[in-house]
Amino acid sequence: MITRVEYLKLKARIDEELDNLKRLEKALKRLKLFPAIDAEGLNGLPLEDEISCRVIGSYLHDYYCGLEKVFIHVAKSFGEGLPIGNQWHKELLEEMHLNISGVRTALISKKTMIKIDELRGFRHVFRNAYGFSIDPVKEQHLLINLAGISTEVKKDIKLFIKQMDEYILTE
Repeated sequence: MITRVEYLKLKARIDEELDNLKRLEKALKRLKLFPAIDAEGLNGLPLEDEISCRVIGSYLHDYYCGLEKVFIHVAKSFGEGLPIGNQWHKELLEEMHLNISGVRTALISKKTMIKIDELRGFRHVFRNAYGFSIDPVKEQHLLINLAGISTEVKKDIKLFIKQMDEYILTE
């Protein structure tokens, strides 16, 4: 069972990661790419250009990594440990929608998990392929969906915190 202090540290870590996600969103807003794509290019380069794809890909990659850090903090704090093997990123994401009786409520809904999984898949391609092989259509599709992912994740985490506060802080 997680202690009160461990839980409060977890909340602080989650807040820190949510702040980092807000910074990414703010940067994408400056580029007119969030919450919707309102730009035809970046610094005179079309969004389909290899350099633009690398820049956008970097933001999408960082966004997923920020979410994954939250998942890691949650899994470690509640003593679940981290999955092992080649599919550990996917397994960790899938575990976050589980309601584990006597341990914790679900961090995210199944609907949110499915949306995030597409972002996870992109992160894998971005890390393991050459930048020139990024599909700009898929990338822009993810960029368009990012605002929805952001809204859902924040709503789900807020619910998780509310439920866990009632369970842990009112004992």
